[in-house]
Amino acid sequence: MEHLINTDEILRSTQSTPDPTSGLPDTTDLADPHKSWSRLNEVKLDPVVLKRHHVKTVKASDASAPFDRLRTRMLSHMRAAGHRRVAITSPTSGCGTSTVVANLALSLARQDDLRVMVVDFNLRSPSLIQIFGLQESGPRFSVLAGHRRNFDSTCLRVGSNLGLSLNATVMDDAAERLAHIKTSALLDHIERDFAPDIMIFDLAALSPMDDGIAALSLADCALLIARTDRSTAAEIDISERMIAENTTCLGVVLNACRFCDPHSRYADD
Repeated sequence: MEHLINTDEILRSTQSTPDPTSGLPDTTDLADPHKSWSRLNEVKLDPVVLKRHHVKTVKASDASAPFDRLRTRMLSHMRAAGHRRVAITSPTSGCGTSTVVANLALSLARQDDLRVMVVDFNLRSPSLIQIFGLQESGPRFSVLAGHRRNFDSTCLRVGSNLGLSLNATVMDDAAERLAHIKTSALLDHIERDFAPDIMIFDLAALSPMDDGIAALSLADCALLIARTDRSTAAEIDISERMIAENTTCLGVVLNACRFCDPHSRYADD
């Protein structure tokens, strides 16, 4: 079972707050987002599959509370800075990044006034499609896989406000695809036509490959997921510096902490 701790203090701004209007698209020429979202293929998520993959945020509960606190604090910091795109990454693989992304996405989607778009940018080792249990549901490939040109035909919709651009195809040229101008143009298209309030990118680990680093520049900010039984202090420090060199580092989430003092300030579910 995955656990999160210190969710009340995980978001530590490392850079000065930018102009809230900087970097946001001009909304005067946006397409009708309601029509854009209605074009997406709607799917239903299986609660049994979600539970098997430690996704706990479909409904508010004690189990969802750490992710809900993370959601609220992350949104607060992003809104204050005028940010819409957040990347979720880790120092090395196996830290639970995709599980955190799935839980955050469903937690955010419970706020029906938010439009949430999730993009699986872990192209070398995609797993969100399995976590959501959608291997055989609707379009199976991310538009970045090159199998389909139209984003609308590759993105799935859960409810009215959660979009999932997932991927079942392993790509060995992940860094090159992420750094390509077409990927940046795709994100601009999504913002223009779908007007998401928040976009969440599931990134590869920052080491040893450069896929995650290549995608950081696509985000307004990033959250680092470390794991107590896997990540070292040195790896976390190096990763924070990598993020800060490419975007704004929101902070660090400590994952899989199983022996937290229940009377401490830390939140352990």
